[in-house]
This record gives sequence, C-alpha cells and structure tokens, in this order.
Amino acid sequence: MGTEKLATILLVEDDIITALFERETLEARGYSVLVAKTGKEAVELAESTQSIDLVLMDINLGSDLDGVETASLINRSRPVPVVFMSSHTDEATLSRLEGIDAYGYVVKGSTDAVLCTAVSMALRRAKAEKAATGLLQATQAQALAERELRIKEAHHRVRNNISSIRAIMSLQLSTARHPETVSALQDAIGRIEGMGSLYDMLTGEEHGGNIDIVPYVDSLLETITPLFSNAPDIIIEKQVDDFSLDSKRMFALGIIINELLTNVMKYAFSGKDRGLVRLNITVYDETVILTLRDDGNGLPGDFELERSSGLGLSLIKMLLEQFGGTLAMRSDHGTTSTVLIQAPGLRLKPADEARYLAGGPEQSAVA
Repeated sequence: MGTEKLATILLVEDDIITALFERETLEARGYSVLVAKTGKEAVELAESTQSIDLVLMDINLGSDLDGVETASLINRSRPVPVVFMSSHTDEATLSRLEGIDAYGYVVKGSTDAVLCTAVSMALRRAKAEKAATGLLQATQAQALAERELRIKEAHHRVRNNISSIRAIMSLQLSTARHPETVSALQDAIGRIEGMGSLYDMLTGEEHGGNIDIVPYVDSLLETITPLFSNAPDIIIEKQVDDFSLDSKRMFALGIIINELLTNVMKYAFSGKDRGLVRLNITVYDETVILTLRDDGNGLPGDFELERSSGLGLSLIKMLLEQFGGTLAMRSDHGTTSTVLIQAPGLRLKPADEARYLAGGPEQSAVA
C-alpha cells in the first residue's frame, strides 16, 4: 500500500470490543489509529489532531451525536474523508448518508480484507482529489499570472501611445506660429495630459478603481500650466478636499478643470502682467462643488452660457449631463465658474472632516 501505511485514521466506535479488533486490523496494515468512543470525543480529536487522514465512523454511536452528525461537525472545521460503518443495510439507514460526502460504506461483520480495502480506496480517492485540487490551483495561478502580465503589457503600450501623441503635439506646438493653431494644440495637449494622468492613477490603484482627488488635481496643474509659457505671471491657489471619486466622474472632473483653466490661461489676463486664479473643490451633501475664480478681464459683455457653442464648453455640458451636473459662469472682478457634480454616497475622508471641524483646510499656491 506504499505511503498509505503512514496514514492516520480516526476510528469512531462505541463498542469497545469491536473497536479493539478493528484497531488491531488496521495497525497490522501499517496505519496509525486513534480511537474515539463518542461523537463529542471524535470532534475534539479531529480539531486537535491535524494529522488525521481519514475517519472510520460508526453510524450508531449510542450517544447524543450519531455518526452522521459527528461527521458533519468534523467537516465544518476541516474536510476529512469519512468511511461509514454499520451493521444495518436497510434503506432508512443508507438514506441518512445522502446529505454527506461519504468515501465508502462498510457493513460490520465483513472480513478484514473488505475493511482494509475500503480504507485503502478512500485514501487513494482523497489523495487523487488533493492532487487534482493542487493542479487546478496551480493552473489558475498560472492563468492569473499570464493575465496580469498581458494587462501590464497593455498598460505599457497605452502609456507609450499617450506619450508619443503628447510628444508629437508638443513638437508641433513649439514650431506653430499661427495663433489659432497654437490655441488648438494647447487645448488638445491639455486634454491628453488629463486623460494620461487619470490613466496612470487608475492603473496604479488597488482599491476598487476609485481615484484620490488631491494627487490627480496636482498632476493636472503640473501638466497644464507649462503649456502657457508665454502667459503673464499667474499664481494658482488651490483648496481641495480629501476624497476619492469613481473613475467616470473623475474623468469628467479632470476634463472640466482642464477646459476651464485652459480658457483662463488663454484669455483671462490678456493685456495684464500678472493674475491670480483660485481653484476650490469641496464636497457637500453627496455633491462635488468645483469653483474656479480669476481676477482677470471677466466675460465678454454679450456672453450667454446657454448659447455658447465653443468646443470646450460644449464638452463640459455633455459630460455634466451624464451625472445631473450643472455649470454656472458669471463676471465679478474677473470670472467665476461653478460646477456641481452629483456623486451618491460620496463623503470626505475622516482626516479632512477633522480638519474642517478644527477650522478648515489650508490653501496651497502654484506659481
């Protein structure tokens, strides 16, 4: 029987004489045998002895727990093959085994060869099942590793493609002379930068795909402002609550910040030597509130948001429609743009809530 001689068997039998004969028979075949007289004792032994490879269980134990109930309790803590024994072969007795995965059934009074063969077959089945489970787990682990590798390769290619597009358009921007061409390239590069930053954060997150707002906004500002190297001396002050947002809303928010800030950088300070921009993003009543203020020239006298057909504002309106959001713009010693985006279930992180209770977050400035 090879390695089966090293197996440990828990024999559960309430009849002392029967238990003695069966133990001697099994030990003569090289098995290590533990004996329990009651179901309770068997459960305790199974829980304390991890080396048990098989349970040989009498169905009628004459105690509070019968063999079927005992086997069920043992298998709740850890799966162990069970071979049942009984002197009864009637339908009522056998039907009791339907709710449990029995590895065999031995009629008491059978020869020693029958008992040992049943034990040997059960152990071989358990060994084969364990090997099959290990093979399945190894196959699944390999498939998962291959899938992760393909995903990483795909992410790498996407990043390279975004970088290539960005580099080509930046090269075109550096050689462009026509104002409309420069403006169009700045807009396009800003949008690409916003999508690239979001993509980098999405592929680096491990908590359900939500993105932290603070580093994303920082990344956007770092990529948008250098596009306007010929702009006046502009200081950007930002105050951003600490929260996470799902990728769809974060994508919309990033595009909106890019469009509004790009317009400010291009038009708000025409004819001025310097300017101030304040970006505020806060959360109230499951709503993201974005406010962008500048102290520039303000909106044109004939400006009407509803009739505006520019690509940037049209894009903002289209994105806001997805989430029941709104955009409002007004002139007040410059221009103030306010965006509301509904985000059910959204809350500030505990640390930011504590700061507000203590007097509010600090502002930071970007030159």
